[in-house]
Amino acid sequence: MLEELRKTHELAWGISKRILMLLGPIVAYGLLLVFFWFVFPPPEGAAFPAFSPQFIVLVGLLIAYLVPPFGKETIIPAALIGGAAVAALIAGIIGMPIDPADITGFPLWVVVLAIVAMDIAVATFITFNFNLLLKIPVVGNFLRWIMRGADNIIQSKKWIRDLSSAGLLLFMYIPLQGSGAMTTSVIARLLNYPPMLAIGLVTIGSLMSSLTVGLGISSIIKLWEVNPLLAVLEVVAIIGFICLVAVSWSKIVRKIGQMQNKK
Repeated sequence: MLEELRKTHELAWGISKRILMLLGPIVAYGLLLVFFWFVFPPPEGAAFPAFSPQFIVLVGLLIAYLVPPFGKETIIPAALIGGAAVAALIAGIIGMPIDPADITGFPLWVVVLAIVAMDIAVATFITFNFNLLLKIPVVGNFLRWIMRGADNIIQSKKWIRDLSSAGLLLFMYIPLQGSGAMTTSVIARLLNYPPMLAIGLVTIGSLMSSLTVGLGISSIIKLWEVNPLLAVLEVVAIIGFICLVAVSWSKIVRKIGQMQNKK
């Protein structure tokens, strides 16, 4: 009798844990969207359910963020700047017209919170449900495609493995296509990282990269309002700095490779 009760308890706990891992990230992010609904409320007197143009655009940008080739380097500037191009993009995604006059750019804290929370939700969902997701036909095929890309990244960027956690954090930090939460989580899985460590690295890397891109774009916007020439000079300076870092990093990677070959 006690053995049967123990097995029943373990089965119930296993099912509850699986449901929590599957629905927890989705529900948590849904609650954040509810919060944003209050931050950008619908017009007064609108019948429920109603959504403000700002809320619709924010959700549209977050949907686009999940789809390649969009990433932090495109979605964050679009969210901060707004305008006709962003309105047209979101109108194409959601299938309804958006007035560009309603899209003047979102506050930095909203953009960073939305992006970082999305990365955490994606990392948590993939990390704790990896094996189950592989068994789902369409999702599993997509995840295997991500795995092939992640494996190619590991082979071509050996410093990710060589630098251990710091390498994976750096990869997540780099705001370029293919270095998002989904790929980083899969790489962590392939390298046998503990789930909480993988989620922690994604969280820290996402926060750092979102703030870097967000603060950089915000400063350019403010300089443009003061003097467009200063904004252009800042863009040139940022590009020059990125090139300098890229050259320096390539030298460091070569040295790491040479040290590994000597071993």
